[in-house]
Amino acid sequence: MTVIEKRIHTDGEPYYFNTETQEKYGESVGAFAWPETEEGFLVVAAVDFFETIELEPRHIRVLAKSSGSGIGVFLKRALELQKHFSPLMKTIRFYGDTTSSTRMAFLDQFNKDRREERLDPFYLTEAPQLRSPGKLEFYGELIKRYARPGKGILHFHDTALPAYLRGLPSDKITKHVLEHPPVAALGYALAVLSSWRPRRGGKRPEDQESTSIST
Repeated sequence: MTVIEKRIHTDGEPYYFNTETQEKYGESVGAFAWPETEEGFLVVAAVDFFETIELEPRHIRVLAKSSGSGIGVFLKRALELQKHFSPLMKTIRFYGDTTSSTRMAFLDQFNKDRREERLDPFYLTEAPQLRSPGKLEFYGELIKRYARPGKGILHFHDTALPAYLRGLPSDKITKHVLEHPPVAALGYALAVLSSWRPRRGGKRPEDQESTSIST
């Protein structure tokens, strides 16, 4: 089973270790896009701890994805995915849209019910720039920058998501980025991970099972 463990580097800096691939990450996150007219979408992604390519400093890896409808069932799926990668639930924090009072009221009730049953609640952290007037441009440009064919800095362990991205017209990514749950979830993850500054001088381990957007 893949587990992401928090460890300490020899210089005292924390990092995240993938027990299956042996990759080292500087940060790992989950991203949550609510189900509406389309199925909701979840991703778990991470940014490399070491980097050697000067011009492309942030290689990001989408480690897992899941989709589904029905908010209650979908929230439980997010908890399952969170616990799968982080059994003690101290590594993977999920980011998403917290701006809807209706959705957050549902989440509050969901968590209240789980606490009454002595079960773990699900916490959702607001994704960067969600309350900014320029949020669509922010997420659209971020996704296009990372997912541009030939760029080779966004990698997937599952080929379904890059195929979905390639099938979307450019204007939909720019103008309607948050209306498509797979794109929104990826955007939330990129918004967090792209701000992490990688270390220099280490080797980035190759993952033979991952798939780059450029393939």
